[in-house]
Amino acid sequence: MSISLAESNGTGPLLPDDLLVDVLRRLTPRSLAVSRCVCKDWSRVVHNHRLLRTDLVPLSLGGIFFNYQFLYYFTQFLSRPTTGTIVSGRLNYTLPGKKFTGLDLLFVRDHCNGLLLLHHCVVNPATRQWALLPPSPPLRQLPPDDLGYGFTYEYLVFDPTLSPNYEVLTMPNIPFNLSGCEESEWPPSTWILPVFSSQTGSWEQRSFRRDGVTAMTLPGIVGSVQLKWRQRAYWREALYICCSDNFIMR
Repeated sequence: MSISLAESNGTGPLLPDDLLVDVLRRLTPRSLAVSRCVCKDWSRVVHNHRLLRTDLVPLSLGGIFFNYQFLYYFTQFLSRPTTGTIVSGRLNYTLPGKKFTGLDLLFVRDHCNGLLLLHHCVVNPATRQWALLPPSPPLRQLPPDDLGYGFTYEYLVFDPTLSPNYEVLTMPNIPFNLSGCEESEWPPSTWILPVFSSQTGSWEQRSFRRDGVTAMTLPGIVGSVQLKWRQRAYWREALYICCSDNFIMR
């Protein structure tokens, strides 16, 4: 029987490895992964006893998908030669029965923890599993009535350590018609956005509330905005979206 948590490090009383293993394996996958940062002994126990599920931990990099900055609708896939399992960058199997030509492009709109969001589906390129994405409902217009949206962005949210299900959020870009809304705040205090859930297989309208003061008025946003090509991050069950030079939405 080996011993963890040496007295010299001052972290607490001695614990046998088998007792520590019994405690750690009761944690959720995310908490278990974080527990490795407590001390070297805990990290050693988690590693030596293979407590983390291998299907949830990436062991190798199969390749990288990327979009060119000025060719947004063109996705490339880079990978190194390997003798192991090959991840294909060709995603045309998500459109069975369609004959592809050199002009056909399947571009990646977003990604999250191993899943890719295409215009028509969500796909796992490592397993080649995919599911069709129903067309999203139109965005509810904000007052004034003539306020229009230039285009929308879709964002994928997926955390396999918490659930096998994923969600897709549709979010508008800054409106292109600013007539009569010189004093309108952006982002608005309340937003109703379409959200797709793979658990229900359907879209629903969800209400989002602004937390904190407004960034500025719409004309000020448009006057200072620089293009941010899908800058986003999903961290601790929250999606952070860079909407302009001035604010981040969560």
